[in-house]
Amino acid sequence: MEKSSQGGQSPPTRVVTPGSLTLFQSIPANVLDENGVTRTFTSGEFVFRQGEPTSGLWVIVEGRTAIERTGSDGLVYTTGIWQPGDIVGIAGIWDGSGYPATARTLDNPTRLFWMERERFLRLHRTLPDFGESVSRMLAARLRYIQELVSDTRGRPVAIQVAVILSTLSAREGLDVALTHEDLAHMVGTKRETVSRVLADFQRRGWVESGYRHIRIVNRDRLAAYVEAGADASDLPARPHRLPI
Repeated sequence: MEKSSQGGQSPPTRVVTPGSLTLFQSIPANVLDENGVTRTFTSGEFVFRQGEPTSGLWVIVEGRTAIERTGSDGLVYTTGIWQPGDIVGIAGIWDGSGYPATARTLDNPTRLFWMERERFLRLHRTLPDFGESVSRMLAARLRYIQELVSDTRGRPVAIQVAVILSTLSAREGLDVALTHEDLAHMVGTKRETVSRVLADFQRRGWVESGYRHIRIVNRDRLAAYVEAGADASDLPARPHRLPI
C-alpha cells in the first residue's frame, strides 16, 4: 500500500508550452502554431499503439505518459515514464515505420503537442537550427538511455530501483512522479517486490512513499548505495528493456 506523507496530495504538476522548449525556439511562434496542435487526453488513454504507423512528433506539455512494449513473451514492459518537455514516439518519424511501443497517459489531464510527420520533416529540412536542436535532443536521450541501461543491466532489483530513482530525481527534482506499479513495470518485477525494496529504503531514511509519487529524502545516500553496488535484495527481475 502506498502511503501519503503529504496529506494525500501528489506533487504539483509541471506544465510547459511548446514555444518555451529549446527544441522549438528556432521556429517562429506563428510557424509553430500553424504546424502543430495540442491534444488533451484523460488518464489511461492511448496516444498511439505499438505497430501503428508513426503519425508525427509528440511532445508532452502536461501530465505523464508511459511507454509500454509488449515483448515476444507476451508480457508488457514499461520502458519509460516521460514528463512535460519530453518527446515520445520519434523512433519511426524518418523512415515511416510503426511505433515500436505503446504510449498510455497516466494523469488527468495529459496534454501533448502534435506535429504531423510531413510537417516536421519539412521544418527539419528547411530550418537548420531546428535540425540541430533535434540532433542535440536525440543525443541527450541516447546518452540518458545508455547510462540507465549500463547502471541497471543484470543488477539486483534494489539497485535497479535505486538507479531509476536517482536518474529521475536528477531530471525532475526530489519528488519523482511514479507509483510502485510504474517502478515494477520499469524494472520487470512484481509490485510487491518493489514495495518491499522501497520500504527498506524508507527505513534507511532515503525515501518517503507518497500518493502516486516517491520523495527522495537523502539523494546522496541513495547515490552512494548505487555506486557501492550493495546487494540488499536478491529478488529476481526479468531482463531489463531499453527505453524507447
